[in-house]
Amino acid sequence: MISSTEERYFQPNESLSCQDNDDLAEASTDDPLKGGIPARYLDERGGIDLERVRLDQREARRQVIWAMIRRIKELCRCC
Repeated sequence: MISSTEERYFQPNESLSCQDNDDLAEASTDDPLKGGIPARYLDERGGIDLERVRLDQREARRQVIWAMIRRIKELCRCC
């Protein structure tokens, strides 16, 4: 969040500058994605296995929908 004293107006093609941040200082410049992508999503060439990501997203959505259905059923029993 930008406080009112730090507020800036950006042009559409202007990049954001980084402010002092301890997390950025700890990041490695050799591998900017290290630690950011779980190993299960990396393929054998070091890229991202998008199919695995899509499957996990689909499963997560399915679980959320089933949880909502269970919650609605619980609410209907209470009435």
